[in-house]
Amino acid sequence: MTILERVRLRIPDTDEAPDTQLQNYIDTITARLCLRLGAETLPSVFETICADATVKMWRRTYYEGISSEGSANITTSFVEDILAEYEGEIQDYRSDHADDEESTQTRVVSFI
Repeated sequence: MTILERVRLRIPDTDEAPDTQLQNYIDTITARLCLRLGAETLPSVFETICADATVKMWRRTYYEGISSEGSANITTSFVEDILAEYEGEIQDYRSDHADDEESTQTRVVSFI
């Protein structure tokens, strides 16, 4: 199942989310996850996180993610970092793969 298909399952049929817009969100979340993971491509275990974060980005249009809201002058603020709640999983992945990164790095020895 593709990430777009996973996103489509999570968004009710009443929402008319264009695939091009959803794919743009998916690409954005994928790039951000790869940067945080230190990975060239998105590991398959993070596809569900990508789908969840994409849905949050979509629903942000409808005010999901509000961290505070006023009533008199209508003040609304959003959670700035959609991926913040997944930081534990990201750090666990990085820790688990730190040994792999060290073994693939080239070591240089200099003799003086």
